[in-house]
Parts: sequence; structure tokens; C-alpha cells
Amino acid sequence: MEDTKITANVPNLQIEIRRRDLPEENAEAMTIHLRASPSFDAVARTLLPALSAASMMNPMAAWMRAAEIAWQPWLQAMGLPALPKRPEGED
Repeated sequence: MEDTKITANVPNLQIEIRRRDLPEENAEAMTIHLRASPSFDAVARTLLPALSAASMMNPMAAWMRAAEIAWQPWLQAMGLPALPKRPEGED
């Protein structure tokens, strides 16, 4: 396997993970490229509500909420209803 690339898009953020062989160095390399549009501040405003203080006390809840946010565009593209917004502090 010489070169593998995985990409993902979440609101305002494009993520690219690339793995490649470096045969001349008998090694392999992995790079992670993050591209925020219009800015990383916009990404933070989108994702930070999912990582509220209450969810920091429960890491599994934080991961579940982050997964819900990440999957939401694909669920909507398949015609499934949007995930309901959670009231503050319910995580």
C-alpha cells in the first residue's frame, strides 16, 4: 500500500488524513490536514456547544454528541429527519 487518503467534512471543517510509504527511508508517514472555512473560530462555535462543561464530566456523552453533529449532514442527505437540539446542560 503506497498511499491512502481519507477525507471527512463536518460543518465548517474539512479533514484529510493521508498515510504513505517512504521506501527510501524504510518508513511510513501520516499527515492530518485540517482546513476551516471561514475560520477555526467558526468551527469552535459549531462544535463547542456539544462539548459543554456537563459533557466533560461524562466523556462518553461528549463523544456521542460529537458523533451526532458529525453524522447530521449525511443523515439529512439521506432524507432522514435532523437530530433534535438538546437543551443546555442535558448532555
